[in-house]
Amino acid sequence: MINAGVGPMRLSTGVMVIYADDESFTFMTPEGHMFAGWITFSAMHQDGATEVEIRVLIRANDPIFEMGFRLGFAHKAEDQFWHSTLKNLAAAYGVHHALVSQQVICVDPRVQWSKIGNIRYNAAIHTVLYQMAAPFRWLAGLGKRKTV
Repeated sequence: MINAGVGPMRLSTGVMVIYADDESFTFMTPEGHMFAGWITFSAMHQDGATEVEIRVLIRANDPIFEMGFRLGFAHKAEDQFWHSTLKNLAAAYGVHHALVSQQVICVDPRVQWSKIGNIRYNAAIHTVLYQMAAPFRWLAGLGKRKTV
C-alpha cells in the first residue's frame, strides 16, 4: 500500500509485487491508478557504500491523466515523491545528506488515444463522484436510523 500526499489530498493505492529476490523487487500499478507501469527497487554495494535505485517505467493510464502529465503536474509530483522516498530511506539508515540523482528518458511521446476506455477505471474520477455523493449517503442514512 502506498499512501501519499498530493496537494491538500491524501491518496492511497495498492500495488502488486510481480518480482522479488535478495537485491530487488518490482511492483506494478493497479487498474485505475494514474500510471500504468512497473517500478523496480534495487540495492547494491559499490565503492564501499550501498546504492539504492528506483527504476520507474510508467505512462499515463488514460488520456485525462495524460493531460495532467502534459501540463506538468504529475511529473513534478512523481519526481518529488521518489526523491523524498530515497532521502527518507537513507535517513532511516543514518545517512542525512544523501545524494539523489535522476535520469529521465521519454520512451514514447505520443498520447495513447486508444486508451480512452480506461477512463471508466480512473480512480480520481471515482473518488470525486464518491465525495460528491456524500450528502446523499448522509441523507439516506437519516431515514434508516431508529429513534429511541
